[in-house]
Amino acid sequence: MKNLVGLKGEKLLSEIGVARQLVSMGHQACGALVLWNYPVWLRDLIAQNLDGTERSDLVDLAALESMIRSFYFI
Repeated sequence: MKNLVGLKGEKLLSEIGVARQLVSMGHQACGALVLWNYPVWLRDLIAQNLDGTERSDLVDLAALESMIRSFYFI
């Protein structure tokens, strides 16, 4: 999964093809994405701008989800 994120990941996914991606997603079991069960690569994502260039600031998805949950479930 780590290799499928960002601009390099977008290129790789286009090479793999939609049909193979969907089949793979349908067969892979995943655990619950809770705060302490996030893979390390989801805590260090490189976000993209609308024009497709990479942003300099990294995104910690676990921290972002935690913040959103605390906002909505207070």
